[in-house]
Amino acid sequence: MINRVLTNFVVTEEGINRIRKLMHELVSDVDAQAALLVEKSGQIIATDGDTQGLDTQAIASLVSGAFASTRAVARLIGETEFQAMFQQGEKASIFMYALNTNDILVVVFNDISKTGLVKVQTQQTAVALSQEISQMQGPKS
Repeated sequence: MINRVLTNFVVTEEGINRIRKLMHELVSDVDAQAALLVEKSGQIIATDGDTQGLDTQAIASLVSGAFASTRAVARLIGETEFQAMFQQGEKASIFMYALNTNDILVVVFNDISKTGLVKVQTQQTAVALSQEISQMQGPKS
């Protein structure tokens, strides 16, 4: 799913296809349940995978808030921000990675997935998504 109603960039058909492909490859490559691309405001930009049973809008809002609060914590210890967050549960885990565009890539996975692979692939996908979103944002005025 792609949310075409975004205020900070123009979503082109080519851009949609590239984002969909990147998201799908990530979910497939790491055997994740789902991936969400979340705008810094908490709005969902795109999803892939099995989101049935997931309150994706609540996840997006909470992830956005979590990154905002950890940014404040990071500053307290002399960092500008933390780029990644990982939460491990008994049955499901979530890895979140901040893109250079300040959007957030969220991967929901279970114990079938290898955590190290999820982290590496998510970081690589985040770089590619950042480039794609930056291209859609166009030149800064």
